[in-house]
Amino acid sequence: MSKYVFKLYENKFPEIFEKEKDRLSKYLTGDYKIEHIGSTAVPGLGGKGIIDIYIVSPTDNQENIKEALLRAGYEARPGFSPGQHVSFRIDLPDSIEEKRRYHIHFGDFNSEDFNNAVKFRDYLRNHPEDLKKYAEIKKKAALEADQDRDKYMDIKSPFIEEILSRT
Repeated sequence: MSKYVFKLYENKFPEIFEKEKDRLSKYLTGDYKIEHIGSTAVPGLGGKGIIDIYIVSPTDNQENIKEALLRAGYEARPGFSPGQHVSFRIDLPDSIEEKRRYHIHFGDFNSEDFNNAVKFRDYLRNHPEDLKKYAEIKKKAALEADQDRDKYMDIKSPFIEEILSRT
């Protein structure tokens, strides 16, 4: 299975996210915030089709959140994510594809990673010209990276950094 692919945006992505957010809310307790990030959170973008979710909470609630994610069926991915967050993943049945992958990025309320993910998402939602540019970059990255994560990120990162420097 190829990980770095480019699929067209599906209008059902926000609904798919909301369904998983509702499911997770049955497990999560305490103070936390959930945001839909990544390509499935930006109408018209396209990408791998993975539902990226960012959960942040205060430090004193983080163990509760981690335990809740494991109870919800997510697998912890220690060391998978660079930056200031912990990663989890799950594959769930899907109405569009046989199964869909979900990634959870989890960190602190004050996380720079979280703030950047939300800023980048919101910027693309409000700047259609740059959304088109980024979609082309993602297509190029999927074609040229040859399933190499570092190459994939090296192709995308300069554009992401440029946008974040403007916000």
